[in-house]
Amino acid sequence: MNAVLENIAARHSCRSYTKQPVSRADLEAIVKAGVQAPSSRGNAPWYVAVVTDPELIADLSRTALEVLVRREARQKEKFERLGTSLFYDAPALILVATRPSHDFTSSDLDAGLLVENMALAATSLGLGSCVCGFATQAFRDLKAGDGERLSRLFEFPWGYEMTVGMIVGHPAAPGQQHPTDLSKVRFFEA
Repeated sequence: MNAVLENIAARHSCRSYTKQPVSRADLEAIVKAGVQAPSSRGNAPWYVAVVTDPELIADLSRTALEVLVRREARQKEKFERLGTSLFYDAPALILVATRPSHDFTSSDLDAGLLVENMALAATSLGLGSCVCGFATQAFRDLKAGDGERLSRLFEFPWGYEMTVGMIVGHPAAPGQQHPTDLSKVRFFEA
């Protein structure tokens, strides 16, 4: 197997991290791999915020958990039982905001390509990562109105919306890859 396919096979959703910080050089390499992703019509409709400040990560975790608890009360118990933040105490959080498009392009798809590149780059550097939809909760809760505050805090450009987050850190334990299920794949050959 080649190195790229091995890296893809090794990537997993890491939910347990050491306290060791991720180096700035590794974070820069991860983000660089992300922005090298293809995007519809080459528009690169994304903005990336790399957060390593524990207080900012905790603020976002608390805010998102409040939203989540209003929708699913048992989620609070789950994270209290785990003894972790909503972001599994990862030392780095990468937020991706996109500029919504109203034509045939998809900024969500573009963000997905960017995040997949970053997740694979993290794996190649021996780091764990987890694409984390929880990060979007705090930005999208109209009832609490935290979206504007958080968008300003993380300096989202005007018109950009939080799309997806990814946590990164040094894995505390070996991970388990997702099972490979080819049952939903069909080949139509000549």
